[in-house]
Amino acid sequence: MIKKINVIIYGCGVMGRKITEALLDKKSFEIVGAVDIDPKLVGMELGEILDSPKKLGITIEKDANSLFSKVYAHAVLLTTTSHLKSILPQITQCVKARLNIISTCEELSFPWKRSPELAQKIDKLAKKHGVTVVGTGINPGYLMDTLPLILTAPCLKVDSIKVTRSMNSAKRRIPFQVKIGTGLTQEEFRKKIDNKIITGHVGLLESINMIAEGLGLELDEATELLPEPFISDREINTGLGTVKAGNVIGLKSIAFGKKKGKEIITLEFNANADVDEEYDEIIIKGVPNLHEKIIGGVNGDIGTVAVTINTIPKAVEAPSGIKVMKDLAPTSVTL
Repeated sequence: MIKKINVIIYGCGVMGRKITEALLDKKSFEIVGAVDIDPKLVGMELGEILDSPKKLGITIEKDANSLFSKVYAHAVLLTTTSHLKSILPQITQCVKARLNIISTCEELSFPWKRSPELAQKIDKLAKKHGVTVVGTGINPGYLMDTLPLILTAPCLKVDSIKVTRSMNSAKRRIPFQVKIGTGLTQEEFRKKIDNKIITGHVGLLESINMIAEGLGLELDEATELLPEPFISDREINTGLGTVKAGNVIGLKSIAFGKKKGKEIITLEFNANADVDEEYDEIIIKGVPNLHEKIIGGVNGDIGTVAVTINTIPKAVEAPSGIKVMKDLAPTSVTL
């Protein structure tokens, strides 16, 4: 067991900053470096870009390989993109430097179905260099996959699982509000859906496939429907300004996994700026039936930061290769 884990922040955007601030309150970790390609950030003191600026003695660098050669670290917190193909060069850099990776890349949370060739390539490289690669976060990573699997422990039989996440997007960071189409006209929303500029919540299929593998199921079909917009019936104030009645205030994404024509796993993600109720709900039909509802829901940003940080020790201690959350020892709060 490592007494203090040295980490590098790779990606100093909103999530990287939130993770940095949270790490500063933890005695189990030491931040030893930071990387970003944004010209506005490169050369800045990491502490200066935080909500509560402070001097950390860490300069944000552009050249990751140069930083890796100068500092000793156990792990990299990689928070740059949602898509595996885009993040592959960064993963390769980190792995070749023998650094464990804990990433918020949604497609990395269970890459074996969507990108099997890339997953095999990363897994082989990670094993060669003796490091672990994990994709995680609040969702995917916990609420809509790991937690439902954990809740099946007292079941003798599971017939179906339905997970619903309902959240007020107006409380989330601005990039997230943009990502779900807040403020767009209905025509603009449809056009961005058609052009794949808006993709809805990334990671539903990853969560379905991880649940299925955890249950030992070979699904006949795993499908994600096109996101549907939530339309405002009145003016709504958001972080992006006032949204007029008739415009988009969020979206709904639904995905399901089928076996023999029956929906075994259903995931529903609702995010809009005028929700009636925030909650996270898991309904398991089986022996026995189970129903868990987290009243008020889990704050997405805080949850992502926490799950990412709390996964670090488990990832560092795990065998090398790509691991998904169900493969790791149970994650709990880290001091």
